[in-house]
Parts: sequence; structure tokens; C-alpha cells
Amino acid sequence: MIPLNDYTFIYFIGIGGIGMSALARLLAKQGYQVFGYDRHPSDMVLQLKKEGITIYCEDTLAAIPEVICHHPNQTLVIYTPAIPIDSPVLNYFKTAGYTLLSRAEVLGLISRPFTTIAVAGTHGKTTTSAMIAHILYQSGIPMIAFVGGIMEQYNTNLLHNSPLDSVKLMVIEADEFNQSFLHLKPTFSIVTAADADHPETYTTPAVMEANFIKFIQQNQQSLLIQNRVSDQLKIWKHYTKPFLTYGLGEGTIVASKVTMTSHQSVFDYLGYGIKISNIVLPMSGWYNIENALAAITICLELGITAAQIHTAIACFAGIKRRFSVVCNHSSYLLIDDYAHHPVEISALLHSVKKIYPNSTITAIFQPHLFSRTKAFYKTFATSLSLADQVFILPIYPAREAPMPGVTAQLIFDELTCTRKALVTMDELLTKLAVSTIREHQIILTIGAGDIAESVSAIAATLKQILGPV
Repeated sequence: MIPLNDYTFIYFIGIGGIGMSALARLLAKQGYQVFGYDRHPSDMVLQLKKEGITIYCEDTLAAIPEVICHHPNQTLVIYTPAIPIDSPVLNYFKTAGYTLLSRAEVLGLISRPFTTIAVAGTHGKTTTSAMIAHILYQSGIPMIAFVGGIMEQYNTNLLHNSPLDSVKLMVIEADEFNQSFLHLKPTFSIVTAADADHPETYTTPAVMEANFIKFIQQNQQSLLIQNRVSDQLKIWKHYTKPFLTYGLGEGTIVASKVTMTSHQSVFDYLGYGIKISNIVLPMSGWYNIENALAAITICLELGITAAQIHTAIACFAGIKRRFSVVCNHSSYLLIDDYAHHPVEISALLHSVKKIYPNSTITAIFQPHLFSRTKAFYKTFATSLSLADQVFILPIYPAREAPMPGVTAQLIFDELTCTRKALVTMDELLTKLAVSTIREHQIILTIGAGDIAESVSAIAATLKQILGPV
């Protein structure tokens, strides 16, 4: 199944990443001897260790096992572009003559024999790809899926429901970072959004849009594109084959009769020559209804029946850190969300305000990347100012070195809400402990960095103030 037969050993540099870990899991299941390095002993790293993968957390030559050193010709090294170029482990493999491939190159290679569904977009691709994978899984269609988040229902980012050597259908979250998605040649493609992002990769919005157009042009069979993105990219000028668009009230695929509560959305699906009435999606948020429209359309094209889709959508449990309710107290609600782009934060806060119109909103935000903060600090502030109170944490650097003059202060200074604070995590917990939590308070933890690892401490602090849930 996996066209890497020249190798016995696989070494992952940055194995704890959401995309890298799914690939490591797949290759381990295929019988390869998998090893890896990651600087952070995250929950994902600990879980991979439990699954039998040997992982080192120090970027030294001691992180390379002897069996790898003794068999360079039988070892494939897979790396993430997030690894610093001065990494000792990375540079050892470069100078010692090993074969090195990026995660995107390997994913492109192994996807070639499959009927591939690739979901791209600066927002929405994780939830959309997870919905597709879930519908296929629940419908008994042999499949394998790489999802850029942990699916609540299955507690994994690698989902399959049949022996891997019998699977012909693959769902892939197509990442635009570092032009990774250009290594794919999908059978079916979805583009959910194409907002400016990744300024370290794309110097201008036009450059990013040009790469999305390249991705679309590599599609082999069917293209589904969000209606606003279709206009933004002027898709009709660049794609000569028929394509479908979708959106809320716009496009060839639409949702109608939408109702939304704090825990679910109900709507009718219209398009693709069919109507599916009263679809119950156990998630809030207008953007999640759009994600569902895309997932349903692709699954219809694959031959899944309306009845199967209706049943599967109703039991979709979502993705961890996507509007995840952590605490539901009589006085407050604590919601954790991965949003790390101004458009995502704006959509999140607008949805919260729509669902809880009489509530006070506190946003706790950790900026992700110096380059993203530098490029978008004003729009970050505009989005966050939709909240009544904002706490800004220091920038999570991830793969980047600090940039002179680029700190969380840039966002803080632009905030227009009257209640705001620039804090460390320890200071945040102290401020929360002494603050007054108002009736019907909604507290949001927002960001793609390590803020997720502090959510339990935030929940514990709130519990101290107000008592058990």
C-alpha cells in the first residue's frame, strides 16, 4: 500500500506535530520501525510513545538510535519545515547522506494510488475533512483519513475502518503552509477559505491566492469551492472544468431554514439536485454549517445516500479545541478554541454573541507566530475587540525566532474594548482569581500555541471562584 518499500526504518523530525503524528501512526501500522524527535513532550508525543514509537525530546545526536546510524541506506528521514535550520539532528542527517523528505512530499507520494479528497483552506479545513471522514466511516465505506486535529469521537487524527491494504479512498487535509498542498494531485478538491495568512511563506495576499489557484489546477475530477472564495480567486478564469460553489444563502449548494442553539444547528441542504431536510449538526457556528455543506456534497458525489448522511451528521462529535465546551457552570461557560487568525476569531466571537446575546464575553488570546502577529496585529485587535474583556498572553513562537519590536503589546495597544490586560499565564490566573465573574459570563481560551495546556488550570481557577460545575 505505501510506496516506501526501499526503507525499513523511518525517523520523524518534529514527530509531535498534528500532521507528522498521523503519518507516523500510519507507517507504524504498516510495519515500519518508526522513531522520532520532538522538542516538546506534548500529550501527542506521550500518546505516540504509548503506541510503541520511540521518541526523543532533546535535539542532540543522542536522539538518533544506533540502528538508524548503522543503516543509513534503509532509513527515510521525514521532517517538518517547522524545524529550525540549525537543528543538530536535522543537520546530522543532511551531512551523513540520508534520504530526507518533507512531510508534504511523503503525503503526496503515498496518496498517488488512491482516490483522494483534499480539503484546503485557511479556515475550516480540519472540521470539513473530519466531517467527510466521519460520514464515510459511519457509512462503512473503506477509507483512510489524515485530519489536522483530534476527532473527539475517535480520539485520533488518523482514521480508517478497513485493513489498510484494501483501502482505495483517502481524505487529506491539504495544508497551504510552505506550499505543502502543491504536492497533492487530488481526485476531489475543496477550498473553504483563502484569506491572507502565513506571511513567512506568502509575501502578499496575491502570492497566496496564486498558490491556491495552482492547487485548484492540479485537481483531477471534481472541485467544490466556497462562494466568496470563488469570487476572490476569480476561479472561472483559472479553472476550465465545471465546479460547484457553496455558502449560506449563496452558491449552487446552500443551507436554508437554519436554526441554531448553544449546542447544535439544524438546517436543510439544497443543491446537487437534492434536498435533505432537517439535518441536525451537533455543533454551533455559521461556519460549521458551511463546512457541513461541503462535506455533504462530496459524500453525495461518492455515492453516500441522503439517509446515511443524515444519520452520520447527527452523531458527529467534532474536533478537540474547536468550540470545545470545557466547563458549563450555572454562572459561566468556558469554551476552548484553536482560532489563530483574525477571520477565525471574528467568526468565533460573532457566533458566541449570536448564541449568547445576553452574556458578557471574556477572550483570553495567545498570539501564534511573530510573523503572523506583525502582519495582522491591527486586525487581531479589531476581531478581539468584539469581546467585552480581553487578556492577551505573550506570543507563542512555535518555529520562529523573535522579531525585533514584535510582541503581544502590538495587539494590546490597538484593542478598543475598555477592559483589557497584557498578562503572562501566571498573572492571568491571579487576575481571574480576584476578578468578579459576572452572571452569564462566556470565557474563551483562543490560540494555536500551548494555551491548550493551560486550559485545565484556568478551569481550576474558575472552579475555586465559583465552586464545582
